[in-house]
Amino acid sequence: LTEQSDLENSVDVEEVIRYFVVHNFLCNGDSYTGQMIHNYYLYEENGQISMIPWDYNLAYGSFMGGNASSSVNSAIDTPVSGDMSDRPMISWIFDNEEYTEQYHQLFNKFLDSIDFEKLISDTAELIDEYVEKDPTKFCTYEGFKKGVEAISKFCQLREESVNGQLNG
Repeated sequence: LTEQSDLENSVDVEEVIRYFVVHNFLCNGDSYTGQMIHNYYLYEENGQISMIPWDYNLAYGSFMGGNASSSVNSAIDTPVSGDMSDRPMISWIFDNEEYTEQYHQLFNKFLDSIDFEKLISDTAELIDEYVEKDPTKFCTYEGFKKGVEAISKFCQLREESVNGQLNG
């Protein structure tokens, strides 16, 4: 990977690019792209590597004291904390114009395919009564409702920001 040779045979190119599209939309600094370079799994099938997400509880820019307001405009083409050459699972995407273009196309497709407000609202509605009744919940029910609103607002603003970046 470091040499970026024979990528088509060693990496499931589209799957890894799709992973980073969603990952970079969510601004998860507690991950492969963050300072600690952790919280992901590599998966090999038929000689090709892909990535499996893990531990997204500090997404939406909330890692290391960050917040959604400071992360909503995070750059999609420079998503790494530090030197990208130290991250062979992502650097090849931005070192090659074809892969960068594929990344941008898949980002557009991702944004066009999801109604974030509906997805968040439907999910909240699905778990709402359970959160309200859970005696071991991590926050108050009001805090849950406020969090749903915050995630919805983040996704709305992030979508605007990413569209702006994709459109120059």
